[in-house]
Formats: sequence, C-alpha cells, structure tokens
Amino acid sequence: MIITGKIIDSTEDEILISAFFPSYFIEKRQISEVEITITDGRQISAEQRKKIYATIRDISLYTGHDPEELKAIFKADYIAKTGEKWLSLSDVDMTTACDFLQHLIEFCIDNGIPSKDSYLDRTPDIGRYLYRCLATRTCAICGKKAEVHHSGESKIGMGRNRTKIHHLGLQAVALCRQHHEFGIHLVPESEFYELHHIWAIRLDEYLCKKLGLKV
Repeated sequence: MIITGKIIDSTEDEILISAFFPSYFIEKRQISEVEITITDGRQISAEQRKKIYATIRDISLYTGHDPEELKAIFKADYIAKTGEKWLSLSDVDMTTACDFLQHLIEFCIDNGIPSKDSYLDRTPDIGRYLYRCLATRTCAICGKKAEVHHSGESKIGMGRNRTKIHHLGLQAVALCRQHHEFGIHLVPESEFYELHHIWAIRLDEYLCKKLGLKV
C-alpha cells in the first residue's frame, strides 16, 4: 500500500512528514514502522527517455512484439512489483524513471536479449547491474555468456581450489571468455576496471548459491 504525504518540517538529521491514513488500520495491524520513498522532484530527462525507448526497442526486435504494447506491459509489470502509481514517460519523476529503466534492463539480462550497445552504458545503477550480471552469468561489458572472475585478494589459484574454498564475501565480476582471458588477465585489474567503469562486488549467500559456489 502506498500513500502520499507532505514534508512539513526538517532539521539537519530528521524530517517531519504529514500523511492522511486511518488510525484504526494501524492499530488493528499493529504497524510501528513504515518505508519512505523520496523523489527528487525532477522530471524524467531526455536521456533517460531515450534509453528507456531504446531498451523497449531491443525487446521488440527480439520478441517481435509491438513497442507500444511492450511499453504498456512493462509499465503494468513494474507497478505490480513495486506498488508505484501508473507512470507516464512524458512527465514521470527522475527517480522512478531510473528504477523503471533498471527494471527493463534486468529483464533483458535475465532473458538474454541482445542490445545494439552495452546495457552497461544505459544502466542508471551500475552496482545493481553488476550484481544481476553475476547472478545470471552475463558479461558485464558485452552481454555474452560469462565466467566468474575472482578479483584482487579473492583470486582463485596459487593453492586456492575453486571447489574447496568458501566464496562468501569474496569479490567477483562476471566476464565473458574474451574479456576474462584476453582482457583482465593481461593488464592490471585496476586499469581494466577503470577503462570499463566497473568494479568487483562481494559474493553474498544468494549469489554463491545461484552460481553453485561453496558458501
């Protein structure tokens, strides 16, 4: 359930929000905590809109479905999953536009939908993108089928057996064979990461299980 309110006062560390909501519901359900989403008040940018339509076009070319039909379907899917209000790409706020674009990109990653350019160049949240790429074994750079590259002090080899060590908390990134063997292994990691504007992320329990790695 989503309700709206107004910020009526603020200090350096806190904000005071006023929102209408029946008190009997709170008492009946014994609600003591709520989640607050704050939008920045800015409308969707031309660049965001361009990336959203480009991603919908990629899905259209891959599936054969009409772009306008897909736009309506993905809006409905996004609303069902987030509880947000119906959105219009003409004046939606910038925060929601970012989240909707990421929603589209993650669908493409999950379903292996190719793109004319890299989704890395479109994603508004690189950390979230890198996580999804690892979970689906998708190269973070080109979108091809990927291997798990253990980074920095988390490297495998030199006495560290991939099947025996615990991977939880180690740092990794998803890279295809070309970007793995003929990319990051041929130059200093920091140089490779800086060139492609990516970084390694820590493997949590979900990623370890998803990738079949020992926790």
